[in-house]
Parts: sequence; structure tokens; C-alpha cells
Amino acid sequence: MLVAYKPKGMISKDLSRWIEQRIGRQKLGHVGTLDPMAEGVLCLLFGSATRLQDRLLDMPKTYDFDMKLGMETDTCDLDGQITAESDASSVTRADIEGVLDLFRGPIKQVPPVFSAIKYKGRPLYEYARKDQGDLVPVHELERSVFVESLEMLAFEPGLVTLRARCSKGTYIRSLIRDIARAAGTIATLTRLVRTEASGTTIQDSVTLEDMEQALADSPETFARLLMPPENLALGLPVWQSVNHDCLSRLRSGQKVSVDAASWLANLKNPGGFAAIHDTNSMPLELLLLDDHGQAFGIGESRMTEGGRFLITMKRGLS
Repeated sequence: MLVAYKPKGMISKDLSRWIEQRIGRQKLGHVGTLDPMAEGVLCLLFGSATRLQDRLLDMPKTYDFDMKLGMETDTCDLDGQITAESDASSVTRADIEGVLDLFRGPIKQVPPVFSAIKYKGRPLYEYARKDQGDLVPVHELERSVFVESLEMLAFEPGLVTLRARCSKGTYIRSLIRDIARAAGTIATLTRLVRTEASGTTIQDSVTLEDMEQALADSPETFARLLMPPENLALGLPVWQSVNHDCLSRLRSGQKVSVDAASWLANLKNPGGFAAIHDTNSMPLELLLLDDHGQAFGIGESRMTEGGRFLITMKRGLS
């Protein structure tokens, strides 16, 4: 996985194309998307690591963003046309802070009309660009999301800076629209930076300039920018297959039975998994490592009635 810093002005696919133009066609996918005006962490997966996309996409994301009070646009950000203006000079820090708790935890969101959510098979932005937004019952597209944390970083008259850590599917443009309306005003998004995604942070990211420099040096230098699957924060216990026969059988799709002592001895982060000894009803998902410590698959382990563990590879990564 490459933890890239997407600059403003690019769409997410532009970044994939930018890389392919320099290293050739690849099996390449990005984990989620960022609007053109947004910048920050955008993770890209290469080869068989694209099989981890759904798991990485489910991880929380963190955004820092600015909302300009007293103005609203059709896109809810500066890329759109102004649809309303009002005097927000009397809106105070306390007014905004006083409504933030309404947007913490599980909330409902109506997506912006300019978004990739589909209605009757077409993205909403297609309706909006053709002035057909009134054909879309956006309130019927309301969705549930979760805002884990929401805090104010700065306030000055007319401009508020916030930070939100939230679930996938959360629209920050909808969030600032709804916060402003709850505070008795209107707002539009003027800056959006994703600082965390897929278990990585902005400090882990590399810029286009970093990538250009690495590619100019050598393919090996560029490869060192990539994070192997075993280094990703997948939230999975890790089990290492040190027996060559066991490893070969797992890679070929066969089930492997090991005794409890071997299972525990090769479990790399056993904390919190003692309960597996007490039940054989639920399989435990695992990241599987080979004898060199490199990830080769996602598997599952189930305790059998005889006290042994049955391990199966479900998804190959090599």
C-alpha cells in the first residue's frame, strides 16, 4: 500500500493515473475517494493487496476543515455557485460549540446533491450538472453515519475550524451544512484535509514530489515507499506458519489442523484472544504470515471439539 498525499485539484483517479503513467499499467485501486478541493491521505493498493480494500475502507477517517459562515453554495463547498448569503457576524464560538454535541455519535445525513451516491443508477452529480437536481428525492437517500469525535480547533468571526473522526460514508460538506443550520446560520466548506485513513496518518504520507524523486532514483527506491500487508493496521491477530508443509497446504487452499500449543506459539498478538479456547462456535479471522514474516493471506481459525485448531486461507495476498 502506498500512503499518498493527494493535492488539491486532483480527483482520486487522477492520482492512480499519475502513478501508472510513470510505472506502467498496474492492478491498482484507491481506498475511498477525496473531492477535488480536498487534500490529504489517500491510500492506494497494488496487486493482490487490492483484496484488502473493503477492510481498509471500513476504518475511521479524520478530517480537519474550515467552514465559512454566512454563505451557502449548491455543492456545499467553494467549487459551487453561491445559492444563499446572510450576515453571520453575530454568530459566536459558543453558538457553534453549543450544537456540536448534536453531531457526535450516530447521526443521519442527507448527502449533497453534488455527490457520487447513485439514484436510479446515476450519480447525483449528473443530475445536478444538468440542472435536474429537483428530480432527486435526496431526503429519501438519508444515511446513517457515526461521528466518533468532533472538536473545534479555532474560531474567528465568520470562519470556524473543526476536526472530525468519523465512519466511512460521512460527508463533511453535509456535516458543515447541518452544523451551521443548527446554529441558526449557513456555511460552506472552504478547506478539507484528510489526516487519517486506512489506519495511517498524514505523517505516513508521501507527496507527488517524494514519488517523483524516488522514481528518478530507482524502481527499488520507489518500492521502499510501499507498506507491505504485514505492516498495515488491519486490526487482525497474526498467525505465522513456520512449517513448510503447513504453509504449502494453506497456499493451495487446504485446511490445516494444529494442536493448541502450536497455534498459540505462532500467534503474534494473542492478547484478548484467550476466549477462543472456550468456544468452537465462531471462527477467528487471521492475517497469515509465512516463515519469513511476510503476509500471504487472510485466513480463519476455528477451535474443534478435540481442542485442535483448524486453519483455512480465505483470501490470498501473494
